[in-house]
Amino acid sequence: MAQIPTSNISLQAIQAEVGYSSSSNISLQAQSQNAANTGHTSTRGGYTSPGGGLTGSPYGMGEFAGYINVIQTVSNVSNATSGEFVDNVFYSGGFGAGGISWQLVQESSASGSNYVSKFYLERTNSAYFGSVGSTNMSVGILYPLQTTTFTQANWPDSYYIDINTSVSATGGGQETFYEVAGSGEDFTSTANWDSAVKTLLAPGYQGNSTPSTAFGATALTTGECASYTAIWTSTINFYYKKSGYPDLLAGTKTVYTEINMVYSGICP
Repeated sequence: MAQIPTSNISLQAIQAEVGYSSSSNISLQAQSQNAANTGHTSTRGGYTSPGGGLTGSPYGMGEFAGYINVIQTVSNVSNATSGEFVDNVFYSGGFGAGGISWQLVQESSASGSNYVSKFYLERTNSAYFGSVGSTNMSVGILYPLQTTTFTQANWPDSYYIDINTSVSATGGGQETFYEVAGSGEDFTSTANWDSAVKTLLAPGYQGNSTPSTAFGATALTTGECASYTAIWTSTINFYYKKSGYPDLLAGTKTVYTEINMVYSGICP
């Protein structure tokens, strides 16, 4: 969205940002009353908003100085930009398979009078034939990725996770990546959860002070009589939705999943 400047404010700029255009005779009062970001405070120096601020009379142009129609946050903190899972799989006898499963976990909690939505990354298990050596990120540990704090009044209605994954491999393996239902949390996604809109549960939902939902994924490679490396790169975007606002992109993360297949012996 484009921020409205502090000077030379036009009704056209206000209409474009507010998105209210149901009438051919667009009034400043209608724009003010239909502005979703009601918590906005004018950024014009020395300007005050009498009569209730943005949505109340006298519906002044100056009230829109610095206005952006976004879901308001108290804070939005990136805890980590990326995560990486690595397995070294040692096999012999011809056929070998390596797999890593991980999940994203969304958790809601309260902080004073505010609500907090937090995303974590968690390794869930390895699936393989042969012996495996895991080199980083232990199973069952929640690694924080993104923490977004809202007032209760600005708590979003829902959220979704957009994921895009590519794979590169050096050798003769067969690689797959698929989304699965999560596990171990209060709630779980279904499979194929990419961009599926989920209700953002508030703290205290069904008596749970910190309700959580898991979104699972599995990377799998199978090979025969070969040593090679497969690396999946997943770009993940966390979005929040609230009626009257454009979707809020809270953060973008990258998850790397690497499996090194190490073959020994004679191929049968």
